[in-house]
Amino acid sequence: MDTKTTLPILEHSPLFAVLTYEERLLLHQTATIQTYAKHQVIYKPGQTATKVYFLLKGLIKVTVHAEKKDIIKYVVRPDSLFGESCLTGDNQRRDFAYVMDEFAEVLELDVAAVLNVMRRNFAFAQSLLHFLGARLRYTETQLEKVVLKDSKSRILEFLQQMGHEQGKRVGFETLVKHNMTHQDIADLTGTSRQMVTAVLNQLKRSNILYFNRKKILFRDLNALPLAV
Repeated sequence: MDTKTTLPILEHSPLFAVLTYEERLLLHQTATIQTYAKHQVIYKPGQTATKVYFLLKGLIKVTVHAEKKDIIKYVVRPDSLFGESCLTGDNQRRDFAYVMDEFAEVLELDVAAVLNVMRRNFAFAQSLLHFLGARLRYTETQLEKVVLKDSKSRILEFLQQMGHEQGKRVGFETLVKHNMTHQDIADLTGTSRQMVTAVLNQLKRSNILYFNRKKILFRDLNALPLAV
């Protein structure tokens, strides 16, 4: 890989900003940038875990199979790691990583090189620990929602979070462009596709939002909690 291409990528992210130039070169020596097509599998259970992935472009969903269906653990957005469990001792993959967008561009880092740099640079190791902790808290929060909240509340909370995190203001409205199916939203909220469709249709009839396959337009994002 061209160093001129690699180093700005590593410098851009706060996760890698704590590294010295020499430490970035260590990661560069075994790093590659790969492009994947929509629905392509990046890794799957049983494969040897030798790489940590940093998403540059696109969307990735990390899933497990249960009862003949995918259960989405989380969705990866640009400037974030995935496949990081090998840093904590997992030698084999236990989940799937699929491309959700039309394509994805991924920086692939050798796990041995990452561990070597972690040993050299405590600040980098601490950054990775904070990242792993945040992902664990997200998983715990999702589990708590499934236990403590009903289906409609979980869907509405997910839509509101999507609006705040991904939305762009268009006058008084909020536009979210996405590639999620109703089934994807159902998997992320622990509900059914039929329930997601029913809630979206109810919100559309109430003129709280408009949606199609590629976008959701929130008329008033703050009105969502009152819509159950």
